[in-house]
Amino acid sequence: MASSGEQQHGGGHHAGMWVFPVAERVTAEVTGRTFAFPSGYKLALGVAGILTVLGVIGFIIKLTSSGFGSPGPWGYYAGIFSFIFMATGAAPLVAVAFRFTKSHWRRPLSRVSELFALVGVVNVILFIPLMLALPPILNPAAQGTELEVRRTLWFEVPIGAPHWWDFLGLVGLAVCSLAILWLSAMPDMAQARSSATGFRRALYGLLAGSWYGSKRQWIHQKAGLAMLGAFYFMLLVFVQFVFITEYAMSMVPGWKDSVLPPMYTVMSFQTALSLILVIMFVMRRWGGYAEYIGVSPFWSASKILLGLTLLWTYHLFAFFITYWYGRLEFEQNIIRYLFTEPYLVLFLGNFLFSFVTPFLLLIWNPLRKSDWGPTLAGCFALLGAFLFNIRTFTAAFNTGDHYEFALSRVPAAVLPDFGDILIILGGLGLAALVYLLAAKLIPNMSIWEVKEGAKYQKMDTLMKADYLVLAKPE
Repeated sequence: MASSGEQQHGGGHHAGMWVFPVAERVTAEVTGRTFAFPSGYKLALGVAGILTVLGVIGFIIKLTSSGFGSPGPWGYYAGIFSFIFMATGAAPLVAVAFRFTKSHWRRPLSRVSELFALVGVVNVILFIPLMLALPPILNPAAQGTELEVRRTLWFEVPIGAPHWWDFLGLVGLAVCSLAILWLSAMPDMAQARSSATGFRRALYGLLAGSWYGSKRQWIHQKAGLAMLGAFYFMLLVFVQFVFITEYAMSMVPGWKDSVLPPMYTVMSFQTALSLILVIMFVMRRWGGYAEYIGVSPFWSASKILLGLTLLWTYHLFAFFITYWYGRLEFEQNIIRYLFTEPYLVLFLGNFLFSFVTPFLLLIWNPLRKSDWGPTLAGCFALLGAFLFNIRTFTAAFNTGDHYEFALSRVPAAVLPDFGDILIILGGLGLAALVYLLAAKLIPNMSIWEVKEGAKYQKMDTLMKADYLVLAKPE
């Protein structure tokens, strides 16, 4: 058997791949880091706060100069909202999915992904201006012509559609993700409430309730997480389908595509996993969590990230080839508008950063077996998703007459103005600010899962080689 020192550090040439936390120290160490405010963290909070204020200024500029009479001025706002929703909306699903598969390596990233539930509340608020900017389904200038309605996904428009149906979907996602976070964090808050003070102590006491860790409570918690996770997955796919169809596809006359909604969902999985890898890299290198986050989560997640990268490219090809061979005039106009003419640079950047660069990085095994290789690929994937959303929604909101039967011309590209730039920075800053505050309110490491995993693993030797021995209790 390997010595305790080798077990602590991963043993031999596996050093850093697996980590072996001491279960008895996990609660005190993670709770202590949660309550601490180092200078680097304060700087990050300050920068995020400044960006948020700039975003509010940009929104006020846009509101006073353009109002909500036309959707065109809000194209960049829609793009940055979609990017934030794409990444943060799918993030809680990462913990859910890997709990379903009982992946041991997912333990350090579970809480990192679940904390995005609080950003989901922000998504609901940011969505309200888009409801006001969306043109009505009925054409106010139709005057009895055949163009009486805008082509949308609603065959028979129910009461409150499209605005309130879309809004309720986002509210449902936020409530479900908050319930997942609450159930997951309840054991940690029950342990931390004894050492917490002030507001945290009151909050932990309220949210932890009567949790004392009985077998019955653990069974109910895991069953609840499974049920909520399954519901969240179904609801997320539905809301993403409605959102990308309503706020992108239906805004471009003649754009009818069954591939875009699943491509959007696949890209959201890719983006969410990339964002979580970036956060974990920061926590491992500069956050003091190197003893809890080994290389194995990055190595394992890189394989999934590679698969999502290839899957996104397949959907892009499926969309493009259908319209390319259709050869109808309006289909060619859609390809020229979204891909080859006014937004060509954004499309090439999107393709380069969402597929080419991550693919070339992730097929190289030495990079996959490091913490910085998958993180770098994730950074490129995030940039590609940003360009995708800016291109798609800016183009969709600025097609001109949204009530046309088909796109009869190729509109010019719309460049961002000063207000748009401030809104983009502010959206990113607000999401970061909420997440940073959430990580200081609730431990950003799932204490009970890390302690559980520490008891299931050890390093051992067989014929002079080191091996990870992992128990499978379920």
